[in-house]
Amino acid sequence: MMRRMAGERRTMYSRLGFNFYDVFVLVFCAGFGLICFYPLWYSLWYCLVASVMPYEEYIQGGLMLWFKGFDLQYYIQIFGNQTYVNSLWISATKTVLATTLSVLVTSTMAYAASKSRIRGMKVINALVVFNLFFSGGLIPTYMLYQDLGLIGSYWVMVLPGALNITYYIIMRNYFSYSVPRELEEAALLDGCSEFSAFFRVVMPLSKSMLAAVALFIAVINWNDYYNYMMYIGNRTELQPFAWILRRMLTDKSMMNSIRNGAVSMGFELPPPMGLRMATIICAVIPIVVVYPFIQPYFTSGMTLGAVKE
Repeated sequence: MMRRMAGERRTMYSRLGFNFYDVFVLVFCAGFGLICFYPLWYSLWYCLVASVMPYEEYIQGGLMLWFKGFDLQYYIQIFGNQTYVNSLWISATKTVLATTLSVLVTSTMAYAASKSRIRGMKVINALVVFNLFFSGGLIPTYMLYQDLGLIGSYWVMVLPGALNITYYIIMRNYFSYSVPRELEEAALLDGCSEFSAFFRVVMPLSKSMLAAVALFIAVINWNDYYNYMMYIGNRTELQPFAWILRRMLTDKSMMNSIRNGAVSMGFELPPPMGLRMATIICAVIPIVVVYPFIQPYFTSGMTLGAVKE
């Protein structure tokens, strides 16, 4: 069957110079590429152009494909607002702390789970995977956080993500099949403890995988406002930048307060869309800036730990 289809494709190619299958693949890939490109263009280029466009040019309207001037008034207004600055600091610190804690806790547990010689490890792995599909639900989770004294505190945005089940499974597979056992055994023979061998041998060998996992966890924590909304809510001094962005896009009172603050700083009443675009750029830039530094590790780490070698 496959040979006949290949023969038909060769015959069509010899008659027309192309075959419809190749045209279909080309059109599909081009369409899919445009679908993927549009969010990137809108979230980066369009937002960047709109966020630095002078007020006089902005109110004229029109399609914004290129810079019609350069004015940082929206960014000055953002960083001149203490609410913005505080939310950026909250998001940055919780992202760093939560990502570091999650990578350390998840990798340590995954390394222990990769040791098949430990009794009961299969049962523990089964329970962990079970928790991936079934959880206690919102009300029991809230009651648990309340008993732990986390409700209304900064740490409710950091501690709950210490163990990530999805990346636990990825790390366990990587430690089981991609890290040479001989190197661990050599470290143990040289006098290292299991703990020392993990941090001095296994972790350096796993930099690619850890970088990929850390980037995904960092993006999740940077964009997260669910924990604030559900477990803090009424403490404005702890609101993350993602929550500010959400309010900028949906809450008119938030936008009006920012615009009135800009007027009090001596600026003309800024258009809401310009402030929104500048806020989106401020939310996107940290990840865009960090990614090139870990890109070599990220690219190779994407495929590690997924299959047995």
